[in-house]
Amino acid sequence: MFDRLSLRTVATDYWRSLRRYGTSERDTSATLVIFGVPVALFVVALLCGFRMWQPTALLPAVALLAGVLLAAAGQILTLRARIADSLVLSSNKRVTGHIRETMSGVVLAAVAALADALLLGGLASAGDADNWITGILSALVLMCTAYLALMFLVTARRLYSTYLEVFEGGAGLPRRSQREIDEQHEYEAGSLDVS
Repeated sequence: MFDRLSLRTVATDYWRSLRRYGTSERDTSATLVIFGVPVALFVVALLCGFRMWQPTALLPAVALLAGVLLAAAGQILTLRARIADSLVLSSNKRVTGHIRETMSGVVLAAVAALADALLLGGLASAGDADNWITGILSALVLMCTAYLALMFLVTARRLYSTYLEVFEGGAGLPRRSQREIDEQHEYEAGSLDVS
């Protein structure tokens, strides 16, 4: 199980990952969205008396997302092994930092998927009871699912920025000129012409 030190390390790495890619400044808007939207949904669900009557419909989606996140963790480990084989990349603190921060996000998202699945199971076992427990469980499921969806987006963004850092030197594709765009359109138009 997680001990206090490893949880603190994962949380610290995750907090570091909430920075803008190019400048490494704190990404305040992303932080507010990732934590604010789930909390706001929780509060609104409680105030409106939201009840989730079919929680089992959401379980396959949460399970699928957990599988995708664990597969992403495997890809990160493979990427880390490839970096370890490169003398240039293994000594680059920025690259190894990206890998570590990405892995922390994937681990926390997988833990959120587990928590969401457990909450959904608890809500499903409550049945059709309309009491305060189902209200709180419904609000918690809504909060956890929103957090999980947002973490998936953040993790995908971080995976892509890590890929760019490792394989493209941190740069995206160069901007195409109008001539290149026109040539591509002509090529595509010509390849569809079968006469």
